[in-house]
Amino acid sequence: MKKTQILLSVLLSSALIFSACDRHANGNGQIPRQTGPGTGVALVVYTNSGSDGRAEWLEDRAAQAGFRIQVLEAGAAAIQNRLLAELNAPIADVVFGLNAIIWESLIAEDLFIPYVPVWAREVAPGLNHQDGYYHAIVKQGILLVYDLHQVSPQEAPGDWMDFWRDSRFHGRYEFQSALTGGTPRVVISGILTRYADPQGDLGISDEGWREIEAYFRHGRPSETGVDLYAQITNPSVAVQMGQMWSSGVEDRDRQYGTRTGYVVPPLGIPFVVEGVAIVKGTRNTDEARLFVDWFGSAEVQGEWAEMFSTIPANTGAVHRANLFSQEVAALPAQSIDWALVARNIDAWVERIMLHYMP
Repeated sequence: MKKTQILLSVLLSSALIFSACDRHANGNGQIPRQTGPGTGVALVVYTNSGSDGRAEWLEDRAAQAGFRIQVLEAGAAAIQNRLLAELNAPIADVVFGLNAIIWESLIAEDLFIPYVPVWAREVAPGLNHQDGYYHAIVKQGILLVYDLHQVSPQEAPGDWMDFWRDSRFHGRYEFQSALTGGTPRVVISGILTRYADPQGDLGISDEGWREIEAYFRHGRPSETGVDLYAQITNPSVAVQMGQMWSSGVEDRDRQYGTRTGYVVPPLGIPFVVEGVAIVKGTRNTDEARLFVDWFGSAEVQGEWAEMFSTIPANTGAVHRANLFSQEVAALPAQSIDWALVARNIDAWVERIMLHYMP
């Protein structure tokens, strides 16, 4: 069965590649040479960040720079599984998107080759992989938010830990009752890794497990289909605070009429980092390097930010993001041991679901 699934994966990928290679071809089936660093060698690019027109925009924009790319877009878990299935016969040349947890898991499987792009030093410290296996292109802040119409900054907590340590906030914050998504996993990682202990259960001290138990005991579980902002704007609902990814804030302020306030903990805020890496086993290493140099550049990431409201990791492009994104980009980042998280996150979630989730 497994062999059949891998074969189907290969056949599907091949079909997508061949069908899309004609996208930028002229009548003779050849790719017109454009002005730019690309040489026209075909590249396959995997990503979980190709929706909402991103994949099409990137293919067209890359073609202008001389690159002949085919973007295959799927969810993060699907991209991870596809890369693992193709470990011994890789189809992708480049991968971008994902998050630090998945990056670390894939690095442990020896799936990438290290490469330091020309723009690496333009990324804030702590976002790139220390050994050069991936480099950050986009970052997303995970914020503890509230509505300034309902809660003043003086009344707000100063850290996630205040939620359960200060009785004033008991029952007033929402936690996610489903821990399958990336955002709630980053939140619990940001809490648990403060208590990393090699001798502790699943790498966490007893004190850390008491803290996470208190987080779930004193909060209110999310409700399926009910947006956090629908609650914090309603004075009759107890929930006034919760987690939100930074790129979702402005849309919700427009939709709900809120004015979002957010907390900056002393340790900084967790950032979800989308990166870019070169797949080990590619036959197009030189072209892949050229593409990574081009794609992560301040010019291209600035255009990407303007088109898709992202926060560029490249500091030279931040000024082209919207004002709120620029504000979040300047916030201090919490230092999280993502390798520890990658090794243990599934077991942490299982323990939480079995023992601490109401």
